[in-house]
Amino acid sequence: MRRILTLGLLLLSAALAAQEPVTTHPSVTAYLQTLLNEPVDTINLRVDRFIESVGQQQPELQSKTAGLAFDYFTSSPVMGHEAVAVHIADNWFLNGRLKLENEELYPILYTFAEFNRSSLIGMPAQPLVMEDPDGQLTDIRSVEAAHKILFFYDTECATCRKEAPLLAALLQDYQGDPITFFAIYTQSDREAWEKYIAETFGGLANPAVRVIHLWDPEAATGYHKKYAVLSTPMLFLLDSQNIIRGRGLDSEALAQMLSLDKALVLQYKKLFDNLFSAFEPLTIEHVEGIVDAFGQRTEGQPALRSEVFLQLFNYLRRSDSFPKQQGALYLAEKYIVGEPDGWSQEFVDRIVLDLSKARLNPAGDKATMLQLQNKRGKHVPLYDNKHFGTLIFFHLIDCQQCQKEFEALKKLRSDLYDMDIQVVMVYVGQEKENWRKFVRKLWPTRWKLLNDFENTSEMRTLYDLEYVPHLYLLDENGVIIAKDISVSELKELLPLL
Repeated sequence: MRRILTLGLLLLSAALAAQEPVTTHPSVTAYLQTLLNEPVDTINLRVDRFIESVGQQQPELQSKTAGLAFDYFTSSPVMGHEAVAVHIADNWFLNGRLKLENEELYPILYTFAEFNRSSLIGMPAQPLVMEDPDGQLTDIRSVEAAHKILFFYDTECATCRKEAPLLAALLQDYQGDPITFFAIYTQSDREAWEKYIAETFGGLANPAVRVIHLWDPEAATGYHKKYAVLSTPMLFLLDSQNIIRGRGLDSEALAQMLSLDKALVLQYKKLFDNLFSAFEPLTIEHVEGIVDAFGQRTEGQPALRSEVFLQLFNYLRRSDSFPKQQGALYLAEKYIVGEPDGWSQEFVDRIVLDLSKARLNPAGDKATMLQLQNKRGKHVPLYDNKHFGTLIFFHLIDCQQCQKEFEALKKLRSDLYDMDIQVVMVYVGQEKENWRKFVRKLWPTRWKLLNDFENTSEMRTLYDLEYVPHLYLLDENGVIIAKDISVSELKELLPLL
């Protein structure tokens, strides 16, 4: 790349020395082409220097040169170069520094800059709240997902009709972390919209993909300007922090980006697996030490730092290891909430909320006492001090993961009994008949089976039960040894009692 760049500069210098029209000389395009693989900030800097050098040697050609560079980067084959064109428009023309030779082109230049400056790659996604077919409002930034795809389309657009089925097929075959696909209709014909949804996306059924259909028939949200929707289709890819990672995509480019991201996640997982496997047994102190080591190694490298910590945070919080889950909280508090400038505000707010929930009934504190109902409807305490330890299992009847953990727990029944560990099964739903069937199937049992059909305990708030299964291990005094654990991890924790 350096040799090509040097050659481009030599050609440019020769052209200027010969007083040839720089705006028509092929060396100019050749020079701009050498910048295609550079970061946007680098391109901006070098293009500015290029335009300045032309102004110093051939002032009459400076405006033409800047216009040529603007045109070149508006149609660059590399995603993200709209940012360079916007920079040229702002830094050379819209501020009055240079004048376009053809002033009739100002509206075009101004419109391009205004309709692109808010949705450039690397920027936070703009707020967008739209209605679904049932009239419910959805804020695209509030939906939590590993990736979000925004697909702006029109039912009468030929390219949209070609791309939409390809996108539906891509989503149907997708395997990876959960993603949300926002199909955003840009017109106002409700009948055509609903027909299109049924025909194009009606057969889509993939548990890893959530599809949300939205529209704004009055264009009240200003999405055209926020997301450069001057024509359709317009396809964006956002990450979990609502940062724009791709724009102006088609189905093929989107598939490549998702595939590359999946490969990156797997590479990080392999790295983290190797690091943590070196410690046996793994402790919270080990995890925190590794987190801090990454903090030291990425100091002064903000882009790398945010990428590494996001990957490590997701790895730790998805683990079924208690030390790793505690490490996720440590990382979140120190390197996300503690360094908010490196993250989107929505992501930081979500982490703050997660941390506040994690602080409810933390390990080391005595578990909050609840009064619940047993199978006879009698009010009884959640736990007592009559046993060597207590395992509290918050669950739902139809939850597949609950069933999986429940089956694993039944295999430990005799071990738990021998250790005098009281098992407390707490049903968090409201389907009385299903719970009664569950009780009859399990009875007789030494386990305590409880519910809160009267909704008087506030257990969902006090124990952070937005999701289940949720397992707590208490010692003989009701002090929490571990929370949000799996049954497989329970075996490792029992010796701590």
